[in-house]
Amino acid sequence: HKVDVDKFGTGVAKTLSEFYEAVVREQKSYLTLQDNHLERVVNLVRISLRIRDNDHKLRELRIASQSTSAGGLRIRDQPLAVVLKIPEHGQWQEAIEKCFEEKLRIPSRVQKMC
Repeated sequence: HKVDVDKFGTGVAKTLSEFYEAVVREQKSYLTLQDNHLERVVNLVRISLRIRDNDHKLRELRIASQSTSAGGLRIRDQPLAVVLKIPEHGQWQEAIEKCFEEKLRIPSRVQKMC
């Protein structure tokens, strides 16, 4: 498929090892063939969590940055997101619940009370 493997691991791109880990082992994405080109597909759920503060200003939870495996920092400035692994496709509600438990430490029982 004429994939230039020298581009893996440059800039913010994943190394070939990280790519393999995400696609094969963690099943966070899969590959499709589109117009004779390989395309990586990631099923992502973006979460817009907003609140009004005491001054009635609208605030949104955003991810400022992310640590890379090489010890670097990847700037994000994006809403919270959950990657749906292949076995989780179609189960976005459960994935969000798990995300809130793991990332925000909000137990499932507390989430259900809201």
